[in-house]
Amino acid sequence: MNPNNEVEIVGRRLELTESIKGKVNELAAKLCEHDSDISRIRVELELERHSKTHRGEFIAKGRVDDRRKRFDVTVQKDDLYRAISVLGEKLDRLIRKGSRRRVTARRHLAAIELEAALPKVG
Repeated sequence: MNPNNEVEIVGRRLELTESIKGKVNELAAKLCEHDSDISRIRVELELERHSKTHRGEFIAKGRVDDRRKRFDVTVQKDDLYRAISVLGEKLDRLIRKGSRRRVTARRHLAAIELEAALPKVG
């Protein structure tokens, strides 16, 4: 991963273990492979307990900032590691989609109409 990239991991109502941090850093490295313009990645992991069932649900929120755009994604799953994986897949898809759009726009330039009359030659 590029040392200029900043990866921020925030845990709400759960403890961030080295395993969780490693999984998020692995996700960040994969995202940076697809787009070298990424300057910042922020991942928020949250445990939400339901009042009636007392079961926990994990919410993973990801924000990727690059030179041109900002991508925000939220995922809710019963398993924390599955939530991180799905978050990575969604962010990866958005980044690759944006990259393809930029390449397509570069290759298919639109015609420009000038409102000025062109001089006659000859």
